[in-house]
Amino acid sequence: MATERNSNAALARGQPAQRPPLVEEILYDPVVNSVRFYIVRYASSTNGETAWVDEGAVASSPQALAKYQAWRKHTTADLSQFYVLLGEAQAHRVTVTNTVDSVGYPDNFTYINENIYSDEVPRPCTPLFHCGCTDGCVSECPCVQEVCYDGDGRVCVPPSVPLMECGPKCRCGPECRTRVVQRGIQLSFEIRRFALKGWGVMTKHKVARGTFIAEYVGEVISFEEAERRGLEDTAVGLTYLFDLDMACTSTEAADFSVDAKTHGNVSHFFNHSCHPNMEIRPVYIDHRDPRLHRLAFFSTRDIAAAEELTFDYSPNARSLADEAHNVKFACHCASKKCRSFIYF
Repeated sequence: MATERNSNAALARGQPAQRPPLVEEILYDPVVNSVRFYIVRYASSTNGETAWVDEGAVASSPQALAKYQAWRKHTTADLSQFYVLLGEAQAHRVTVTNTVDSVGYPDNFTYINENIYSDEVPRPCTPLFHCGCTDGCVSECPCVQEVCYDGDGRVCVPPSVPLMECGPKCRCGPECRTRVVQRGIQLSFEIRRFALKGWGVMTKHKVARGTFIAEYVGEVISFEEAERRGLEDTAVGLTYLFDLDMACTSTEAADFSVDAKTHGNVSHFFNHSCHPNMEIRPVYIDHRDPRLHRLAFFSTRDIAAAEELTFDYSPNARSLADEAHNVKFACHCASKKCRSFIYF
């Protein structure tokens, strides 16, 4: 009643009634306890946030509703769990599409935004020098051995150079040019189902060369556990293990690995290509322990909007192909440089 009185009073004073916010995009329509909701993104959203609304809230945006209904006719998969968990993780920049089969959210997978550490992995404890820079960090900064990013936040050092970022104790502030990966994902993505390749990820924007795409996150596990899981996964063609081997020589094994099989973010869904547009780089933020660096994807060339984001699952494919004991699976990347097989 109070709401009605306030509204009528506003009209009586000649003020226009407040219009409902314009729905720019409808993402999905999950049914919860027999009630249909719509997951929407408003035109006024600045950070890609989504909202759950009822049917009345989308009725005032007929164009968005008609576009969604046309798309929905071709979707048989139940994507409700996808959006529930993306919402819980505040992964507002991610949408999901499946028009090829009825597969929904992956079984036994949890969407996370940062690494989780298993009990056998030590927490990084290397003391972190913190800088007193107040007007942006330069190469003389004790945190930064070499300037890794240009003025647009794009990586500008060779892949052999580890990326160094200022840490939480530094006085340089959140706008420091060294702080790129730690700011998190800034792009918008579509997780899309493909007939031959399964899930993949498309960018919704043009992406310039050297741009940070996403951090590769998952469970940080020991060498022994990685060996055990690796044997199981390789047998069925899974490749979610990344060794933290920046400081290792060619004859040394990494002490720890990141496994994104059951815990991960949007990077869990990145597909392979023999001619990829991303590479993975080691990055140090909270510490400088060489055994426990973080991993981040950066673009290796300009990427068009709606192009699939890919990296090479088998960068050492030539040597792997020469070893008879390695497992191989058919490659469906369809690039001009396709090697026909993915080797493990």
